[in-house]
Amino acid sequence: MIRILLVFACMFIVAGPVHPVKAKADTTQRVSQSADQFEIEALFLSGLTDLQNGRPDVAIEKFSSILAANPNLVRVRLELARAYFMARQWNRARNEFFSVLSGDLPDPVRARVLAFIREIDARRGFDWDLSLRFTTVGNPRKYDTDEITLRFLGFNLPFTLNRDTSTEVGIRATGAANFRRPVNLGFSDLQTVAFASFNFDVTEARTSRYDDYVFVGRFGLRTLSQYTTASFGPTIGTRLIGGQTYENRVSLEGAFERRNLLGGSVFGALNASKLHNPRSSALDGHSFEGELGLRRSVGGRGLIGISAFYQDKSVEDALENYTRKRVSVFGRYDARGGFTFRPSVYLESKSFKTPSPLLTASPDETSWGSTLRIEKNDLFIGNGFSPFGLIEYSRADSDIPAYSFSETNFELGIERRF
Repeated sequence: MIRILLVFACMFIVAGPVHPVKAKADTTQRVSQSADQFEIEALFLSGLTDLQNGRPDVAIEKFSSILAANPNLVRVRLELARAYFMARQWNRARNEFFSVLSGDLPDPVRARVLAFIREIDARRGFDWDLSLRFTTVGNPRKYDTDEITLRFLGFNLPFTLNRDTSTEVGIRATGAANFRRPVNLGFSDLQTVAFASFNFDVTEARTSRYDDYVFVGRFGLRTLSQYTTASFGPTIGTRLIGGQTYENRVSLEGAFERRNLLGGSVFGALNASKLHNPRSSALDGHSFEGELGLRRSVGGRGLIGISAFYQDKSVEDALENYTRKRVSVFGRYDARGGFTFRPSVYLESKSFKTPSPLLTASPDETSWGSTLRIEKNDLFIGNGFSPFGLIEYSRADSDIPAYSFSETNFELGIERRF
């Protein structure tokens, strides 16, 4: 295999007369730079050898350490994506491949990268993901007031809401197990894959009433062309709070992504769900959700995107019978030191369709929030896990002060990389 060696643009030009002390310093600097380049080049070639010998986990560590020093090295990121691909870490491989499309690559290489993304979406067999973190459980909302005025028999009467605002630290585990198998539907220009996946989001707290378990099974077909991935199928999910079933959900889901050679994509999803709550028939009903967005990789090392989300939930319970509209802006940026920053901000409006006649003002909410997730990519713990941290803040305002609140959440954990 012909290896394309790394080219590092670290040239220092000195104009004007050169003084002896300065010339000595410049010479020392050039020698140091040459040594560093030689060491990085040797580490890169060693990583390529690991890939050839079927050791992608070792190659991931080496390529990650190089990118921690210089995240602009598109060729190294390309090989890191290939290492994740060989390690069957599909989401990470797909993210890295998508990032390099905005780098300085010849068109044949871009076409090959898109082929890798298509192959990831058409992957066969079994794989799994897992992350563990400490998180805040309970009710971390800080309400503006607990005082509320309600209307009874034509009179406005003051009341005090008795809210449980206690919090504690819990342990949250999220993950997925996926299985896929190619099927032949007779389409000459389309590839089709049948898939089944099991997803879980489990929060365990010291106080059992804060336990929150979500389990979801997905099934369906995924079709692929050179630039497009689309999927459709049923979903079955359940949620347990405090050890008791809170909601069962049966859904039909559809999703698509259309991408191009320059690292841009259009994506969207639709979901129609039938809801059943064993605790209260007032929470039985249905929900419709839709999302449409754009994203683009930037500079071979990051991503920026925007999406619009809409939800229409219809149940008898007035506090759960609403429509939501949200616009989100999100991004990803790989910085020096092996850090990846994933910021996002959103603006949302929630309109209640059947507000209680006891209320003296509109309970509709306008909210905004932000999230920052920080990952440490070149630090590996145990069997291929890396640390991450997350901070979230949100603010909701209503015409009823008792419904206005702010909320802050922190998470610290590890996630599987290979």
